[in-house]
Amino acid sequence: MDTRVLMTVEEYLHTQFDGPDREYVDGGVVERNMGELPHAILQAEMIYILRSLGKSLGLRVLTEIRIPVSATRFRVADVAVWRSGPIGQRIPTVPPFLVVEILSPEDRLVRLQPKIREYLAHGVEWVWVIDPDERRALSYAPADPGGALVDELRTQNPDVTIPLADLLSALD
Repeated sequence: MDTRVLMTVEEYLHTQFDGPDREYVDGGVVERNMGELPHAILQAEMIYILRSLGKSLGLRVLTEIRIPVSATRFRVADVAVWRSGPIGQRIPTVPPFLVVEILSPEDRLVRLQPKIREYLAHGVEWVWVIDPDERRALSYAPADPGGALVDELRTQNPDVTIPLADLLSALD
């Protein structure tokens, strides 16, 4: 059963929701799963690592930000990273070069696939999906839209490398 609330893009952009922000997909407002401790711990650790690297690389690291992937779709990334330079005013008009999604226990990778494809089609160069329960990560890029299991989370231009074991050690 579809329980989405229908509204216009303008209504969505001017609405604040109780709890986690929601995504907007073709007129419908779609709830996102709330993260539990492993999700929150990895999100905080990822932000810390990326912000530390970002100081020397000129990166802007934001969380829970609405990203317009098309005229009628806004996705909310757990973590999004831009290179230096203007990215927009209230809503980014430039795609991030990296998006990080951290799975919650209720999330299913098969349901995340359309979101990953939308990010890549929008111009996101790297999408990392981290599964705290399985302690694994997938990396997606336009050259590898099917994704690959990785032991190191990497980007190019700028070169960012985060060993997965280092990130996951925050859960121990």
